[in-house]
Amino acid sequence: MSNPAFTWWRAPGLLSRLLADAVRGQFLSDHPGLDVPVPPWPDSFDFVDDLGADSLDRLALATAVSVHLQINRSGLDDALLARRRLGDWRDVAAQALTLYSDSFHVRSSGSQGAPRWHAHRLDVLVAEVEAVLALLPPGRGRIVSLVPAHHIYGFLFTILLPARLGCSVWEARAASPVSVAGRLMPGDVIVAHPHWWRLLAESGVPLPPAVGLTATAPCPPAVAQALRGAGLAELIEIYGASETAGIGWRPAGAGPFQLLPAWQPGEDGQLVAADGRRVDLPDHLAWQENGRFEVLGRKDGQVQVGGVNVDLAEVRRTILAVAGVRDVALRLAASGRLKAFIASDAPPVDLRPALQAAVSATLPPPARPASWTFGPALPLTPAGKPSDWQEGA
Repeated sequence: MSNPAFTWWRAPGLLSRLLADAVRGQFLSDHPGLDVPVPPWPDSFDFVDDLGADSLDRLALATAVSVHLQINRSGLDDALLARRRLGDWRDVAAQALTLYSDSFHVRSSGSQGAPRWHAHRLDVLVAEVEAVLALLPPGRGRIVSLVPAHHIYGFLFTILLPARLGCSVWEARAASPVSVAGRLMPGDVIVAHPHWWRLLAESGVPLPPAVGLTATAPCPPAVAQALRGAGLAELIEIYGASETAGIGWRPAGAGPFQLLPAWQPGEDGQLVAADGRRVDLPDHLAWQENGRFEVLGRKDGQVQVGGVNVDLAEVRRTILAVAGVRDVALRLAASGRLKAFIASDAPPVDLRPALQAAVSATLPPPARPASWTFGPALPLTPAGKPSDWQEGA
């Protein structure tokens, strides 16, 4: 077991990055709408003084971190509750990982039901990193992270991959895409989601011959083409889910996906993992020869905004609960954000603040419409079918 990815927590900074993102993710889940700083956090970051966590919050944070890393197996999970600083939690987690580190657990967003924890064997994840590593050109530099480290793609490519390569990680989520582009170097490996890549492509700034990894949603072909035209050496698109980790890959925006070595097609639309697990996928797939496949669309009709699955039914329920709203239509705008058409007789100047307050109080940022349009009735085609609309009309 000489692959350093198996002892990833010993690499400088990686365990602290993972813990900070796990804590931030759990805290925002319990307190949507709060402004919580994006990591990196210093070791002295105090969950009480700097985050505002009370005793119940700290219990939830310790539980989430314990499940992610299975700290409870070592019996050290109670030690988290006795400490309140990031550096202290890192020391506890490192001690626990020296005893048990053969799995990593991630929690799904709940877009396909209630949020659930999913266990991943570390040896399977390391094998996936090796498979993706073989796709990257030689001469690799830093890992540039634009994704949370405690999500499955963040763990794979901003934790395990830099541990495997022995390279540094630049946590760049607090910078704009244009600012990031100005500080990229040839050979950097940029890990981001399609919404970030679209913003970078639209900026038109030149790029060095770096390499990009994208996941969580399809990358539009025009975005991939624009990025390559700006100088990006390659953009690789990973297909998968929190439940499965990566399943297939392709040059972003072009052609069918190729199954990663750990998977084989099964019956009735299932996939079979190397360890014998059979999993159902949230998407319809069209299979071709030699393990190649195309993604035809989600089975549940949900949409993805900024790399996050958004339950349109939940957004609709939230908006319909606002007094004065008679009906609502939701669609993805050209910007990649949600837009909403509100059927109401109430003046928009009165209704808009109530709508924005309702979605801000209950929905995560990706699920909040970025554009509001108002009218007496929802737009229809001449044939009476639901129609698209011009934003702000």
